[in-house]
Amino acid sequence: MLTDGNSFSVWGNYTDGTGGTATSVFNAEKVTYVSGMWGYEGTRYWLPGNTYDFYALYPSVETLGDAVSSATCTDGTFTVKGFDATKGHDLMTAKKTGISVMAGQTEPPGPVALKFQHLLARITFAARSEGGNATVHSISLEGLDVKGDYDSGKEPLWSNTAEGTVSVEKETSVTPAGNADVSGDLLLIPQSLTDGVKLTVTYDTDAERGKTASYTLPATTVSMWEAANHYRYSFTLTGGGYIVFDSPTVNAWSDAIGGNVTIDVTQ
Repeated sequence: MLTDGNSFSVWGNYTDGTGGTATSVFNAEKVTYVSGMWGYEGTRYWLPGNTYDFYALYPSVETLGDAVSSATCTDGTFTVKGFDATKGHDLMTAKKTGISVMAGQTEPPGPVALKFQHLLARITFAARSEGGNATVHSISLEGLDVKGDYDSGKEPLWSNTAEGTVSVEKETSVTPAGNADVSGDLLLIPQSLTDGVKLTVTYDTDAERGKTASYTLPATTVSMWEAANHYRYSFTLTGGGYIVFDSPTVNAWSDAIGGNVTIDVTQ
């Protein structure tokens, strides 16, 4: 996340404590990371006597582009329509609410700290070979949800999902000695695996070329991919041309790569 040019969209408003209508300060404003700082165009000032709420979506609406049909935040509720996980974006949201600026306050509240939470599951595959070396050329996953709508104000959070295929073309040397990353990070919609998700691997061995092996991911140990979890699958390419799985492991995913981010609102 902390790479020059990365950006998120922020929505912000304030109320004066009388129960009146909130006044908008940011409306999907793009906040960009440049030279170690997060910044936006123009300047917004803290107004004493008000309470501020901020909401953010990463990456920015502009960066998401055709990976969504729309992305909005209304009264703190995020709605992302037509999200396409095959585009490879790490979808996250954050909020910081209840920042009060008292009348007569001489010091500004300081930077707004946003703690981002992952909305997707992170999946990785690692391979080793049996009885010799191998080269994996590609992997694909079939029978999984790759598109859908997200609404933070509803249950379930994801709806209108559509199945598809995720493919990774990545030439990787695989040996009996250890696990080689053959997929990179796959950032996918949280979903059940009970209907069967099929992994297909295309690879060469020392003796044969153009081999293909397929396997349905075991749902007995991991029956669902949940948001913010990292699922690691390790498998062995055997001499018989079939895949053998180890038990998958699940690790908590950090809230945001590189820690929290801040934006400055000047008094």
